[in-house]
Amino acid sequence: MVDQLTSGDRSVFHRLPLSVLLPAAAAGTTVGTIMIAAHVMLPAAIATGVAVMLLGTVRFRGRNIWRIVGMRCALRWRKMRGNARAATSEPFDVPVPEATGAVYGMRWDGGALVTVLQVEPPGVAATLLAPTEIRTPDEVPLAEVAQCLSQFDIRLAAVDVIALGVRSRGTHDAIRMYERMLGPLPAIATRTVWLALRFDPLDNAEAIGNRGGGTEGTVRTALVATRRVANRLARHGVRSRVLTAAEISEADAAALYGGAPEQWREEWDSLRGTDIEMTGYAVRPDRLNSEVLAGIWAVPGLSTMVRLRVAPAAARPGVRQPDKRFAVTALVRHDTLGADSGAARKALTALGLRPLTGVQRQVLLGGEQHPDAAHGSATTLRRLAVPAGGCGQVIGATADGFGVAVPVFGPKVRRVEVVGSLRLAQQTTLRATAIGARVIVHSNRPEAWEHMVGLVGVPEALSVSSPGGGAQHTAAATLIVYDGVASAGQVSEATVMHVREPGELTAVILGADVILVESEDDPDEVHVRTGSGEWTVRVVSIPDELRYLGGADPAAERPMQTV
Repeated sequence: MVDQLTSGDRSVFHRLPLSVLLPAAAAGTTVGTIMIAAHVMLPAAIATGVAVMLLGTVRFRGRNIWRIVGMRCALRWRKMRGNARAATSEPFDVPVPEATGAVYGMRWDGGALVTVLQVEPPGVAATLLAPTEIRTPDEVPLAEVAQCLSQFDIRLAAVDVIALGVRSRGTHDAIRMYERMLGPLPAIATRTVWLALRFDPLDNAEAIGNRGGGTEGTVRTALVATRRVANRLARHGVRSRVLTAAEISEADAAALYGGAPEQWREEWDSLRGTDIEMTGYAVRPDRLNSEVLAGIWAVPGLSTMVRLRVAPAAARPGVRQPDKRFAVTALVRHDTLGADSGAARKALTALGLRPLTGVQRQVLLGGEQHPDAAHGSATTLRRLAVPAGGCGQVIGATADGFGVAVPVFGPKVRRVEVVGSLRLAQQTTLRATAIGARVIVHSNRPEAWEHMVGLVGVPEALSVSSPGGGAQHTAAATLIVYDGVASAGQVSEATVMHVREPGELTAVILGADVILVESEDDPDEVHVRTGSGEWTVRVVSIPDELRYLGGADPAAERPMQTV
């Protein structure tokens, strides 16, 4: 029998806990007693008492009516008091022995000492995409994360795998065009992944004592545990680095768009800022699988955060399972501009996600964990993984219907070669602007680019200059395109894209990080090459994109075909 994730306790008291049953019975008894004291007919009093009891036992999304009323009152009380900042500990740095100048950032979260690893994808790779599947060589396997919980004499209370992803970025209309073209593909252009390691000193008294005891022993033990996790993941191809205190603070701020927690206004079903709405969900244990995790990334929005907590499963609090089973809880935060979250909420609930109504602030900002967890062995967890980075932009589709995406700019991409027509070069550039690239084009045919530049209408995102001329936004560019002109060398940290004539394929070109070669026989066929492999794809587009390119090509007016 294949081991599968389970939802844990399936007893009758799990479905109908005493915390629900006893108050409901008490309420029904009280109402019935009052009616009898008021000389109401006995059958009517009994029937009313039973009805009140049954009303209290019926649960909607895991809560009975009294719980919902109590949560509504608590929310109203919190709103009357204002959005007070939760008490949090500031991160601090700890020097790393035998590493001059190196420090690890740490922070207390309740009784746990937390350190943070940031995953760093090793290189440039293509990603294959289907509506419920993501194929990438760079993943964070939850099975290996689970094995990091027990380390010789040290035990971690839990590891949070946190992924923050963005499908598109910017304010111009090309973004909406690109989202329409993506359709149901889980194409997260940029994704940052952190591992938050939670170390409980009370569960590691002996290990702390062996390292000097007290605060110094606690910090040293947490440091050793963090280094062991990083080393184990590295042996399985997952590169990471430990964040400093300043970097932990920066990551916290980035997750909240630079705002403070108290700036977010709590509502029953979301948290709202000036123009951003954040909505939290819990993945039901019976729906925690790779297909649902992929589908979450396919829902359009400002950004999406997935938090998977892996912890040792316990038969009862404080007792570990002898067969090394693990508990996994999955929380999702989906952000939208304004209050446009209705479509996203419908799509996410259809995937099996449960809105965290009434506890948005406690979970999204306070770090509280949802009680529903899936349980399974390390073998079961091998089916779950988080992509270690973003996929970049979609180029086309393979013969079997998988979308192929590659990054064409970013710190890992130094040089891109586009060998083919102007349309392919402009299509690649336009999609790069839709996922956040700031592009400056140097061309010997600037008039051919002016149409697209004018439609984008945001010079910070896309501008063009004449050969030898300057450009206002060159210094801030993340992608510099050289079309028919020689590059001046790597003058900044920006990625350089060279546009070559069809058929121009030399040894110099083959050394690029990403190569796109248009077929001389079929302009809709492109050969994609990265360090991770090669693919032949059909370029996909929609009429809205062709409008930016300044021409209509009926052969390209085909929507993405996916499996």
